[in-house]
Amino acid sequence: MILSPLTEIFSRDAAIPLEGCDAVVFTSGNAVTGFARLCPRRDLPALCVGSRTAEIARAAGFDARTGPGDAAALAGWIAGEVHPRRIAYPRGAEVAFDLEKSFISAGIETVSAIVYEQVTRPADAPLRHALEGPEPLLLPLFSPASAHRAVAEMAGARAPLLVAAMSARVAEAAGPLAPAAMRIARHPDAGAMLDALAALIAAGSSA
Repeated sequence: MILSPLTEIFSRDAAIPLEGCDAVVFTSGNAVTGFARLCPRRDLPALCVGSRTAEIARAAGFDARTGPGDAAALAGWIAGEVHPRRIAYPRGAEVAFDLEKSFISAGIETVSAIVYEQVTRPADAPLRHALEGPEPLLLPLFSPASAHRAVAEMAGARAPLLVAAMSARVAEAAGPLAPAAMRIARHPDAGAMLDALAALIAAGSSA
């Protein structure tokens, strides 16, 4: 069983002044969705953190370029290879890496706007029941914030937790869960997370 999410995504209304921007930067599919809901423009190139976000941006009508896979590397790629003067950066209320600070340090004027946020949702009755049972539970965690939320809701669970973590930072944040097994994704993207989940399933089947 894969655990149900402990968060819900809510879009925010935000003004995004695009005058003079050379590109728009997306670090998640949620950012694409939030921006697309608020702004009809699709004429700016979309610089995307990884392949999945780029796919979502293309589906929304953007000319999207695929970045190196994580926010820190994205900042270096944009500053070192793309050289925009001014960018739009629609983002979530919580960020794992201060991309805006990196852009400003590189001399890139940055228009940042919060277009979505994750809101904690208490564990429902089926999840509570599963956490008290004997069956192993798969738990994919994509950010340190998600890991902290999981710890708050699931610490002390009797069920063995099999955690797939997006990065070493996420794995560290998930430590208090005392998982029965944990795999860190080889790359910070959805495909590598699926591979990590598959490895956990395979290891559990052979145990």
